[in-house]
Amino acid sequence: MRTSAAGRVHRALVAAVLAVAGTAVVSDPARADTTQFHGVNWADQRDNFVDGVLYVSGLGSADTYATASVVADRVVGQLYSITGANTVRMPINEPTVTSYWGTYTGAVDQALTKGKVILAYWAYGSGRPADVAAYDRMWDTVVARYAGNSNAYFEVINEPYGYSTADLTNLYSAWLARHPDVPRGRVILDGAGLAQNVAAVGQDGRLNETLLAVHDYSFFAGFEDETSWANHLASSIGGYASRTVATEWGGPMGPGSKNGVSYDTIDYNIPSGSFFADYLRGVSSKLRELGVGGVYWPGLRDGDWYSLTRRTGSGSSISLTLTNASGLNRLRYSWGIGTGGSTTVRIVNTATGLYADGWGRTTSGSDVAQGPGSGGANQQWVVENSGTYVRLRNVASGLYFDGMGRTANGSAAGQYTSGTSANQQWTVVTDANNVRLRNRATGLYLDGMGRTASGASAGQYSDSTSANQRWRIVAAG
Repeated sequence: MRTSAAGRVHRALVAAVLAVAGTAVVSDPARADTTQFHGVNWADQRDNFVDGVLYVSGLGSADTYATASVVADRVVGQLYSITGANTVRMPINEPTVTSYWGTYTGAVDQALTKGKVILAYWAYGSGRPADVAAYDRMWDTVVARYAGNSNAYFEVINEPYGYSTADLTNLYSAWLARHPDVPRGRVILDGAGLAQNVAAVGQDGRLNETLLAVHDYSFFAGFEDETSWANHLASSIGGYASRTVATEWGGPMGPGSKNGVSYDTIDYNIPSGSFFADYLRGVSSKLRELGVGGVYWPGLRDGDWYSLTRRTGSGSSISLTLTNASGLNRLRYSWGIGTGGSTTVRIVNTATGLYADGWGRTTSGSDVAQGPGSGGANQQWVVENSGTYVRLRNVASGLYFDGMGRTANGSAAGQYTSGTSANQQWTVVTDANNVRLRNRATGLYLDGMGRTASGASAGQYSDSTSANQRWRIVAAG
């Protein structure tokens, strides 16, 4: 899905329209049966929306069947050994199958010896093939070669936003009728639009027994909490989790910028509060909860800050390195593997460099203090989701961050025993690499107040641009 800035804006607008137009919302989709897909995308450096032959990263026009096989052995082999994946999603289009097929099959054949391969069709523009006859001939060629290979899966069209629901389901039905030799359990049909409205396709009885695809990206919506991102994905899947595979989802794995804002490398092991962390953690948690298999975008795409690996060398000398261990940890968590990191963090003020500290106080109503960095449990806080808010519990005392109902600027933030009060609920507002914490009850922001003395109370203050209201959430220890 990752493409040019203009393309991203266009597709985001399409996504917004589709969401308003009636994406099915189901609060508790059925448990899925697609957990066998532990996947990564292997993509063209130019993205896969190419008007011409696709060259997945590491391949080029001079390659042959033999050299493409070597490249795939290196790339797919290392993607699997680094990530633990068993599935690679590879793009196709008409020019690739027409004029590069003798080479590209070398890569596909090699990948099929290592695990599952999803061959996904990319339309260059308008969300639909420019020439349906050429599109049909392309699939005839692909199916003739791989229908008999149980590791080969066929994604009929990627993100078919150029179709109405009726036209899309007719396209899918015609594809199935044209290729009856392909088992339906190896056919993947993207949800309507940007693969967001799964129910629009899943509810058509002509398409029963096929798999369905959902995509979700941070630019599809603007949520700033993990719960909303999890619900966003669930609403896209609707009641069809048992057939759904997330064939694209992903976030930044290295430093980069978005909309003119620079981001450091994100630690996805903790609920850091950044926009991207909320998205990636929320989506990965929901995939795990539903048992929906996933294919990360991208496992390898040269030059993409979302890429989970970075390539050096060429041919038999290709070497891949992991770009973000915490990102891989969340990907594996989405696959049902591991714990996904920790919810225990420390919270440091940008202006003073002091940390929010329980200060050993165990009395309800005592102030939250600030202190120089230490490894102590007094500076460790457990982040607990409370709907679209969070609660912060001190590891040492068990007390929670509490606004104490204080609405005066400069009043101290307190600590209190666990309760259901809005005073203990905080909104994490993203500020690039930092966050601001706004109390639900008072509307005031947690503020260092410019206090640099060890043990000084953390305050609350109305909205300002001061660095005193900016905090960085970091891993405990």
